[in-house]
Amino acid sequence: MSILNNLFGGGNKNNPNDAANKYIDQIPGEAHNTYDPYINQGKESGQNAHDAFEEMMKDPQGFINKIMGGYNESDQYKYQKEKLGTAMSNTAAAGGIAGTPLDQQNQGEAIQKLLSADQQQWLQNVLGRYDTGLTGEQGEATRGYDASGKLNDITTSNLNQKGTNAFNDAQQKNSDKSALISALVKALGGAAGGAFGGPAGAAGGAGIADWLSKIFGGGEAGPTSGTTNAPWSNPG
Repeated sequence: MSILNNLFGGGNKNNPNDAANKYIDQIPGEAHNTYDPYINQGKESGQNAHDAFEEMMKDPQGFINKIMGGYNESDQYKYQKEKLGTAMSNTAAAGGIAGTPLDQQNQGEAIQKLLSADQQQWLQNVLGRYDTGLTGEQGEATRGYDASGKLNDITTSNLNQKGTNAFNDAQQKNSDKSALISALVKALGGAAGGAFGGPAGAAGGAGIADWLSKIFGGGEAGPTSGTTNAPWSNPG
């Protein structure tokens, strides 16, 4: 690498920004490995909860009928039905109405009431479990949302850190270049002045320093700021 190449920003093999980025660049991957499973599960659970709420809101009765389609008489109901039938038959016989339409009506109403109670209890049990499932799905969705927020914070912070490092690196390079240019201008100007010696040498050295400063230091050269010719050149 040439001196000028190093001077203007090339050939820096020990750039701390590059060294830091080797580790900073690993952060997003590690964060995704940690949070993506929760995020993906949260998306799925959120969709499940959404679909369930949509079904209930659009057709509540159809939702209930769908659940009740899985109803089976409980063993408790069967036992109570048999017990009730025996008791009512005995009562009807004692009253002299056994087997009459009135007896059949009374037993039918009593059994229907017993069946309705069994169905309501079954429905409450199923809805309770359904609610537990929905609560779990919502919890998974919330954890997924929280995980996505944490992942976003990490990746945003990572980008900010890389941006800060890049800015600091560029600022340091500009500072180093300015310092090297200043030292070069002074060194060349002083060397030229020493070579000629005396007041003329000092003036010549100052002229060279000013000329080099305009070229390397960003100063404007032209009709308003003086000649761009080298101090030793012949103006004619």
